[in-house]
Amino acid sequence: MGDKKNKILKVAIGEFADHGYKAASTNRISEVAGVSKGLIFHYFGSKEKLYTTAVEYSVDLAMQEVPVAEMPTEDFIQGAIWSTKQKLNFSRKYPAVFKLIMQSYANPPASLAKRLHAYYTEMLQVQETYVNQVLEKVQLREGVAYEDAHDVVRALFDYTIMMATDFIRDNPEATMDEMQPLVNKFMNMVAVVEYGMMRET
Repeated sequence: MGDKKNKILKVAIGEFADHGYKAASTNRISEVAGVSKGLIFHYFGSKEKLYTTAVEYSVDLAMQEVPVAEMPTEDFIQGAIWSTKQKLNFSRKYPAVFKLIMQSYANPPASLAKRLHAYYTEMLQVQETYVNQVLEKVQLREGVAYEDAHDVVRALFDYTIMMATDFIRDNPEATMDEMQPLVNKFMNMVAVVEYGMMRET
């Protein structure tokens, strides 16, 4: 990617993160990036395409900085702790990128909602890979079917994502630190799945 195109994209990420898709201004982007407005449209074609490119760039960066392949798979708790720490570090290192990812996932522009939903659904397949990797190393209790255990863990992840999405929608300026109670709840639920909730009698 050329220097000017890359500069436009990085400025656009900050603009969309700070103002949202609708209120974001290509005039401000051109001014901050030090390029003509015409050059923005030459490279990206439209504000919509600029936004989707900015989102895809942000997600790609997140996947590079937080490689799922390095996530511990010995048990759920360690995996959850690792993931939480990595996301927290990423949000501090790239606040605008993190904010745009959260924004576009939880509250996408209406005109792009269907496309972004499909995009994030595909990205979340890495979650499926993680669930399978963890379960492959777990000694399931006698009588517990692998398929049932898989569905329980997947439902836990889906529920956590739903909680996080609702929280971000209601608190669009939230930082990862402010989401810590959700992370703690997730880890507590993981512990219930891993160790059970019934006292032995």
